Amino acid sequence: MPRQFNARSVLVAVGLALFAVPSAWAQTADPKTADDAIVAQVEGKPIHRSEVLQAFSGLPQQMQKAGFETIYPQLVERMIQQRLLVIHGRKNNFAENDVVKRRLKRLEDAVIGEVYLNQLIEENLTPGLIDARYKEFLQQNPPTDEVRARHILLKTETDAKNVIGHIDAGKIFEDAAKEFSTGPSATSGGDLGFFKRGDMVKPFSEAAFALKSGDVTPLPVKTRFGWHVIKVEDRRSTQPPSFEEMKPRLLRDLGRTVAAGVMGQLVEKATVERFTLDGNPMPAPPKAPKTQ
Repeated sequence: MPRQFNARSVLVAVGLALFAVPSAWAQTADPKTADDAIVAQVEGKPIHRSEVLQAFSGLPQQMQKAGFETIYPQLVERMIQQRLLVIHGRKNNFAENDVVKRRLKRLEDAVIGEVYLNQLIEENLTPGLIDARYKEFLQQNPPTDEVRARHILLKTETDAKNVIGHIDAGKIFEDAAKEFSTGPSATSGGDLGFFKRGDMVKPFSEAAFALKSGDVTPLPVKTRFGWHVIKVEDRRSTQPPSFEEMKPRLLRDLGRTVAAGVMGQLVEKATVERFTLDGNPMPAPPKAPKTQ
C-alpha cells in the first residue's frame, strides 16, 4: 500500500535537513532589494524573506510537497537556531577550530575549482561556436511539412467506395466518419490533427500529402489497418525554433561539451599516475574530444 504523505513528518525532517548539510542560505546571497521583507531578527542580524525562499528551494522534493506556507514557520525557526549557532560559535572562537579550518579548506578548494571551470567554459564558449551549433541544428531540423486530415476506416474496399459515393453525393465528411468509420477517431469525425509524413504508415502518408486542402481521396487507400477514405483539412510548414529560443539549450549542451574538453586538456597536460585497488598501474582513460 502506498505510503501517505504526512506534513508533520516533513516538518520534523526539515529540522534535520537544515542542520545536516550546508544550507542554501549559507551560500553567497543576492543583494537584498527594498521589498525583501525581514522575517526575523537574531541578535540584531536580519533574516530576509529571500533567504527563507532560498532555503526552501534547497530542501528535498518530498519536503517541498508540503508547500512553502506549511513549512514556513518551522523553516524560519530552524534558520533562527542556525543563525544563533553561528553567532555563538564565533563568540567561542570556533573560527580557529581545526575541524572548521579543514572543512573550510575543502569548501574553498571546491569553490575555486568550480569558479575556474566556469571561467574556462566562458573563454572557450565563443559566439562563433554557438552559431555553428545552431547552424548544425538547422541542418538536422529543416522546416517540416504537415497536414491536418480526417479519415474513415472501413473493413473492405467495397465499403470504402460506398462511403466515397455518399461523400460525392453531398454527405459531410465528418458526419460520414461518425456514421461509418470503425476506427477510434470516429467519435471526433475522423480528425487526426496535424501530422508529419513519418507519423503515419507509408501508403496513408503518401495519399494524404498528395491531396490539396479540402480534397478527398478519389479511391480508397489500403493499409494494414484496413481501407481508408482521407480528407485533408489543412497544410502547413513548421519552422525550427529561432536562435533566441534555442540559445539556452545551445549554451547548456555546449557548456557540457566544452567542460569535458577543457578538463580533458588539463588532464592530458598534467602528470597523472593511476593505480588499481590493488596498487597496480592502470592505463589512462581515452582522451576527451577537443572543444574546437
